[in-house]
Amino acid sequence: MTGEMIAVLAVMTFVISNVLFRKTERHASPSFINFFRTGIGCLTFIFVAVILGIITYIFFLPWYLWVILFLSFLFGQVIGDTAYFKAQKELGTTIALAISMTFPLFTFILSLIFLNRAFEYKIIISIVLIGIGIIIIGKTKITAVNDSNNSIDSNEHFHKLSSYPSFKSIGFALIASLGWAIGLVIIDYSTKQIDQILITGGISSIISNVIRFPFALLILTLMVWRENRITDTSQYLHSFRKPSQTWLILFIASIIGTSLGAYLYTEAARTAGAIVMSLLASASPLFSLPLTYWLNKEKITKYGFLGVISTIIGVIVILI
Repeated sequence: MTGEMIAVLAVMTFVISNVLFRKTERHASPSFINFFRTGIGCLTFIFVAVILGIITYIFFLPWYLWVILFLSFLFGQVIGDTAYFKAQKELGTTIALAISMTFPLFTFILSLIFLNRAFEYKIIISIVLIGIGIIIIGKTKITAVNDSNNSIDSNEHFHKLSSYPSFKSIGFALIASLGWAIGLVIIDYSTKQIDQILITGGISSIISNVIRFPFALLILTLMVWRENRITDTSQYLHSFRKPSQTWLILFIASIIGTSLGAYLYTEAARTAGAIVMSLLASASPLFSLPLTYWLNKEKITKYGFLGVISTIIGVIVILI
């Protein structure tokens, strides 16, 4: 039960932080958001490891585990999270989550290919339900809450979403799903290996993140540097000159979703396992609905909600 509770908390931190990050998209690009949150997470885990006196434990691990941990963050955070933030920018939090949280399906397919897992007919049902859900979502009009007289100020206009989200944005959400699937399976394996090598309970999540975050931060730093090099430096979106409110929201969301969330996510994968974590994470679009309406003034039509439910049921089918 402890593992399941940790998984629920991990999902909640993930949803809350993404809703907050949504409020910064006017002044921060997806790559910059991911870079900033990773930097905060990197400092947090190194600080915690130093305070606990376990920073030297990372040197007790074999080199192949370092490589595995690097790959987990490459797929999960660098590729998966960046693709998700790109999808969220156009699709909105709930819709982006609904599509990207199909990663248990990719986990199952990868298991069939690489782990010789037995084929089950329920995968066909899952694919059909998820496919129907994504098609409905792609054709559903999602709009921000407007004034009764249909007048829209600049902030509301920014959050207004397209009636027909592009295939590119849906593609980013699916890339996020695949990246998270690969990353979660690797985390599940690597944290258990760390527990066996160090014979310690409860700190493998911290140790793994001390190794993972700096690698991801290096890659994301290069991505942001390149982004600023090829973009007009006068633009707020790609520069470091942002309003103080944007910096504050980025910091709070990073503490919730990365400093706390990454620990809970890794710990949930270790204690509850990747399957349980995937099952609970698949329901995150439902958690996001009231938050996105309250904070970002986004709403979803009844058909859009039907698409979300269809994708969630499709994910649950593959997990039960």
